[in-house]
Amino acid sequence: MVRLRVVCKAPPDPDQHGAIFGLQDNSTAAHWSLHAGTRTSSGDIVFGCDVRVRANARTADPNFLGDYVHGKPDERFLYLSWRPRDWRSGQPERASPRWQRRMKIHLGTVTWEQIEEATQSGGVLGATVEGTGKDGGPNCASVPLLGNGWEVERKG
Repeated sequence: MVRLRVVCKAPPDPDQHGAIFGLQDNSTAAHWSLHAGTRTSSGDIVFGCDVRVRANARTADPNFLGDYVHGKPDERFLYLSWRPRDWRSGQPERASPRWQRRMKIHLGTVTWEQIEEATQSGGVLGATVEGTGKDGGPNCASVPLLGNGWEVERKG
């Protein structure tokens, strides 16, 4: 088990737009459950989750598993998702492109060495993404990781 942390830098404020923003849980895809992050004093939102890791049967690369992991074994990622606050399970998705967006946070660059270091030190694997897109709305699609990408953040 390894802890992942994603910092979303200064996204638009979901409350000001009647939206919910969160880490998408795939265990309840029919209900589109989103788990809120923690807003920092600088306006960033921090998300965290625990994931399991085992070797990809074909490549031996890390294969991330768990309720927050999406995609095929060779292309795993997390979703940070936006949806209208008044959307309810069972309703069709409305045509509201500004607030029905998802950011793909790719996991493919994480190495076994980073996983081992994070688990042995009690730390986390952390990454940072830009929260606002070029149009001023929420960032969306596959987003680049800022800085050095996934890095081990040691406890303490």
